Amino acid sequence: MNQDGTPIIELRNFRYTYLEGTPRANEAVRDASFKIRRGERVAIVGPSHSGKSTIVDSFAHLLRLKRAQVFYEGEDVAAPDYDRGALRRRVGIVFQHPDSQLIEDVVGADVAFGPTAAGLPAGETRQRVEESLNSLGLPYPEFRLRYVHALSGGQRRRVAIAGVLAMHTPVLVLDEPMAGLDPRGRRELLGLLRRLADDRDLTLVVCSASLGDASLLCDRIVVLNEGHVVMDGPLREILRESERLAALDITLPEPTAGARELRKLFPDFPADVLTEEELEEELLERLDVA
Repeated sequence: MNQDGTPIIELRNFRYTYLEGTPRANEAVRDASFKIRRGERVAIVGPSHSGKSTIVDSFAHLLRLKRAQVFYEGEDVAAPDYDRGALRRRVGIVFQHPDSQLIEDVVGADVAFGPTAAGLPAGETRQRVEESLNSLGLPYPEFRLRYVHALSGGQRRRVAIAGVLAMHTPVLVLDEPMAGLDPRGRRELLGLLRRLADDRDLTLVVCSASLGDASLLCDRIVVLNEGHVVMDGPLREILRESERLAALDITLPEPTAGARELRKLFPDFPADVLTEEELEEELLERLDVA
């Protein structure tokens, strides 16, 4: 949190319509308001076409925004004199499809692209590239000269994240970070992201249609539906609304889904079960009673 309590990111009654003023106008976000404090780990969760990606794009002013709706550290990012380039050096977004933001053919050059474009000295750029690759489990000596197209999907995703980390952005936004990864790749990336958030004191925003992975990275959940914020609160509090989440077609963490089924047998079974260990403990307690 900033010393004066100002949120690092804030949406105030944010609305956005694609192709506004045309017959094909599509209102993606109708009225969204929430604040993100420095150092928070927030998941923005919702079904398809709920407005998640539009909101994420607004954080870095990647849309044509209207005044007084999106703020970074209390400043209106749509103000005429606002430095949008500086904003994009503070809010780093890793999109769902990493190939869309991999620019160079070689790993080291791609990760160096942002710092070089920002005018950093060559020595500092190299240091940031090495640090970012190493922190994501891609050892610099081994990966710096590899061709991007020869990497696995999981490795390309890590390179995309490394490119953002090399900019030392205080805010890291991940759009569907686990999409397309196998179980091992998901476990490894989750562990790396948790360590990065701790080590760098990042403000972390995870955008997903599933609470499964988001629940392992974030402790606050903002739920969207049809362009509205319909729920916003601590992770456990949101999980207690598992029936409502399921009705919104949001994938629950596996233990929470298991607890939801067990409530049919044990009406007092807690809905906010988050881990397999908790699920087992609660089940054994009820079987012993029975």
